[in-house]
Amino acid sequence: MGCFQVVGYYICEICNTPEWLRGISRQILSVSGCIGEQHPRWECFMGGWARGEAQEYQRRLQLDLERYQKFSEAANSLFDAKRLDVDCRFLQLSDAKDFYERFCRAVPCHVVSISTTKEYYEMLADELSNSQSYGLMNGEEDNSPCLGSDILGWDISGFHSFLCNSLQKILPDAKFNKMGLLDHDFHEVACFTQQIEGKGEPVEWIPCRIGVHM
Repeated sequence: MGCFQVVGYYICEICNTPEWLRGISRQILSVSGCIGEQHPRWECFMGGWARGEAQEYQRRLQLDLERYQKFSEAANSLFDAKRLDVDCRFLQLSDAKDFYERFCRAVPCHVVSISTTKEYYEMLADELSNSQSYGLMNGEEDNSPCLGSDILGWDISGFHSFLCNSLQKILPDAKFNKMGLLDHDFHEVACFTQQIEGKGEPVEWIPCRIGVHM
C-alpha cells in the first residue's frame, strides 16, 4: 500500500465503550469526540465550558490550581501558534509527547498518530483546506507501531469514526481489537471504506492507520 503519511497526533484517553457500541470491545480509543476523549479538551482553548465542567476536568487530571493554569496556558499557546488544531490534534509529535508527560499522566492515555496512504492523504488535505480548521497536516512518514485502524471522516471541526453511526453493522466481516479499533490490514480497511461510502454522516470516509508513540 506504500508509505503512510501522518495527518497529526492526538492524546487519546482509553475510555469505556459507550453502551450502544457494546459488543465491539470493553474499552475504546478514538480520535472522534463522539465516542472517545482527547486531551486537552477543546474548551481549554476555544472556551464554552458549562458550569463546573472546568473544575471537574481539573480534578480528573489531578492537577492543582497552579498546574492547571500552566496546562491551560500551554494549550492556548499551542493553539495560537497553530500547533494544536480545533479537534485537539497536534501538528508535531514532540508537542504531543511533551504535553502528555507534563499534564496527562493521571489518566489512561496513549499518544497516537493518524496516517493514511498518499491517495487518501491528498483527498483529506483538500477537504481540510476548505474547512474552518487550520488545515494542520504533518505529512511525515509514519513508522510507529500500529495500534489498529479506523475509518474517519472530517466534519467541519473534527473527525467522525464510522462507529459514530454504527456502520460496523453493515460490515459483518469487521473484527475489532481490545481498543475498539479495526483488526485488519490496511487493504481490507480500504475495502470496508468503499462499502460504507455515502452512508452515515455526510463525510468523505478515509481509511486510517492508528500508530502508537507513548
